[in-house]
Amino acid sequence: MTRRLLLIAGLLASTPLSAQTPPPPPPAAPQAADTADDAEDIVVTGQRERGSVEGDIPPEIQIRPAEIRALGASNIAEVLEAIAPQTGSGRGRGDGAPVVLLGGRRISGFNEIRDLPSEAIARIDILPEEVALKYGYRADQRVVNIVLRRRFDAVTVELEPSLATDGGRPAGQAELGYLQLGDKGRLSLNGEYEHQAPLTESERDIAPTPGSAFDARPFRTLSPESDRFALNGTLNRGLPGNVSGTLNGRFEDTATRSGFGAIATANGLDPLTRDADTRTAHLGVALNGDIAPWRWSFTANADRSRIRSLTDNAAFGGRDFARAVDRSLGADFVATGPLFALPAGAVSTTVKAGFEFRGFTSDAVRSGIATGADLSRDTASVQANFDVPVASRREAVLSPLGDLSLNFNIARDRLSDFGTLSTIGYGLNWSPFPILELIASTTHEHGAPTVQQLGNPLIATPNVRVFDVARGETVDITEIDGGNRALLADNRRVFKLGATLKPFTKTDLTLRADYTSERVKSAIASFPAITPAIEAAFPDRFTRDANGRLTRLDNRPVNFAETASDQLRWGLNFSQAIGPAPSPEALA
Repeated sequence: MTRRLLLIAGLLASTPLSAQTPPPPPPAAPQAADTADDAEDIVVTGQRERGSVEGDIPPEIQIRPAEIRALGASNIAEVLEAIAPQTGSGRGRGDGAPVVLLGGRRISGFNEIRDLPSEAIARIDILPEEVALKYGYRADQRVVNIVLRRRFDAVTVELEPSLATDGGRPAGQAELGYLQLGDKGRLSLNGEYEHQAPLTESERDIAPTPGSAFDARPFRTLSPESDRFALNGTLNRGLPGNVSGTLNGRFEDTATRSGFGAIATANGLDPLTRDADTRTAHLGVALNGDIAPWRWSFTANADRSRIRSLTDNAAFGGRDFARAVDRSLGADFVATGPLFALPAGAVSTTVKAGFEFRGFTSDAVRSGIATGADLSRDTASVQANFDVPVASRREAVLSPLGDLSLNFNIARDRLSDFGTLSTIGYGLNWSPFPILELIASTTHEHGAPTVQQLGNPLIATPNVRVFDVARGETVDITEIDGGNRALLADNRRVFKLGATLKPFTKTDLTLRADYTSERVKSAIASFPAITPAIEAAFPDRFTRDANGRLTRLDNRPVNFAETASDQLRWGLNFSQAIGPAPSPEALA
């Protein structure tokens, strides 16, 4: 039996240099199979592996089944969480989550594969943001290409109890899954339930509020009680005309209860709580086909999310109510193929056209006063990407330069409530030596606030404990959350320079470094930390009593005039077999 040692240092150093940054929002050498399950694919040097992505940019990192097992993850969602340092990007607007492909093809959404067992994975390729352009995405997310085994059947049962080492917060999760992979396609079904008990301030020895008439710590939760239930199913089959079709559906319900204190009544102490329930439903469709030499894909998604909350209002004597319903329906068509030939290779293009409708309805009753919002947004989008080869070692064109290609991309989005927003990007991919890959790119784009950032219902949460820097004290305040209809679109400029080095051909060692510089005007961000400088810039967001004590904070999102950040990310990936190579009998 062969074991493998996997060493991943994804973010050995991360050096941000920011003026004012809002909170965030390598090809491996072919390896011998470790077991019979790992021996599905025989890798032939010089040929593209099964399920590889489009284009000439090689994977920065490849992860094989032995390394995947070493991660200790039970499903694809947990695998991606474990390798997040390698897949994160500093160029996006969100949390840096990657674009996920399956076998070099687009999928309807991550729900389609998130619950598949990790044992079904044959290979994972991690690629830079520029590869996303070849699949109709923006160049602000890294790409993870997951290749499944050709044949795999499994019934999985997972029970996961947990308990905090310092006591309190017992929790448990149960999951049942079924997967069938074969020549006909893929069928997967998954159900899960999770419960988490509350954790109160009294269980962590939090200091009581000074001057309080009673101890409210048993009624204040640091983590709420929650129950979550989810069902997920996917069916993939081959269709006439060399087309692959996939249908995915998912439903999830999460209920939480949090406490934020108590009030004294004639019958004793009456807890103050907030009950919230979130229900989401998703339906996705994906079609992938070939019309040689072009590839095409069509994806469509329908989503509905409902969030409802009831919050005790001590001053009014009742419960505040808030509800928000988010609906979306969208479709994209993407085609990729060659345009014409040049001496160094073919000029290739990717074109995309899409449409999305998003509706958002919210209503709230706070202290007996009703408010509401009904917003909608239609978005029509087009995007084109062009890759132009300039030098090629294989074609003996300007071979002293190595391999060099240029990229240009443009996108336009027509929003019904914000007009037309544009994105322009350009860059180059240069491999002066076979062991070194360099990528440089620049992106200019405009971005609108989300419908939720504009129209979320106003929610007032009393007894929120914050630290007031101006007075150097901890106080309980009423915090206001919700949407801000006065938000403006932002304007971003992002420059990236990346390098990937594989110094040895027979050793799976990859060194990677990325430098990213971002400048954003009218940046959209959550409300920042409470400081005197922030209060001076946004005085209307702070309410103080006659003694200067902070009593209320408006925490809704804002526009910053300008933000700037510079980030350097570097790391290494090393994998080495430990023990003798497997015998032919073990691979049979």
